Amino acid sequence: MSIEISPESKDRSLKQIVSDLRTDGALLVRQEIALAKAELKEKAALFAGAGLLAYAGLLALFAALVLGLIAIGVVAWLAPLSVGVLVLLGAFLLVQRARGGKQDQP
Repeated sequence: MSIEISPESKDRSLKQIVSDLRTDGALLVRQEIALAKAELKEKAALFAGAGLLAYAGLLALFAALVLGLIAIGVVAWLAPLSVGVLVLLGAFLLVQRARGGKQDQP
């Protein structure tokens, strides 16, 4: 690997070379930051899409649970009420665990 030195670069002073190096380095850092931001935005969009699909799937499972309860003979108004209460109880327990998570450790 050889480095060719053009006639123009021979005439540049050390001050100009350091100045160019600083400018090029700053440009490189800005470009890398912009690239990282673009990659993070793309990943965030993919995670958001996955979250929406997971939420839709969860709702479908809850609907199937309600229909399953109705199919085994539970009254039609009581099946969604039961599933809703169970879901809210689960959410409440998760919130309580999140609020007091540090207390479980000795």
